[in-house]
Amino acid sequence: MWGTLGTLACLMAAVFATTAPAQAAPASASAPVSVQAAAAEPPSVWPKPAKIVHVPNAAAITCESGNLCIAAYDATKGDYVVYYLYYCTTYDLSNFVGNGSYRNQQTGGATARFYGQSGNLLTSVPAGGSSNSYNWNPVWSIRNC
Repeated sequence: MWGTLGTLACLMAAVFATTAPAQAAPASASAPVSVQAAAAEPPSVWPKPAKIVHVPNAAAITCESGNLCIAAYDATKGDYVVYYLYYCTTYDLSNFVGNGSYRNQQTGGATARFYGQSGNLLTSVPAGGSSNSYNWNPVWSIRNC
């Protein structure tokens, strides 16, 4: 009887030893994310901006008074998408890659602030002026007021 229990214990140990590593990491954990797959997603802003338009050239964006307007290239449409950030809040950016532009037409002297992945301040943008070219790669969020 002790021999049978010993054999059963050894078999159980062998089963657990061979299945544990396979359960430790899901199959998707080893699949790399390609740059091309990320580029296939359009840029987006959350929460939803007051207005969104598409233009052929980011440098020529118009921006209505009271808004911070930001433009990013949309590879899915082959043009630039312009987001009008009117409501005072922090906006999270997704798929903002490469160069685009911004224009701060807010009133009351509102300064917009661009933040990096860790919440670090990248730049402050005072109201007024014309469209400015900007590299969106390090920007993860914007507080427009």
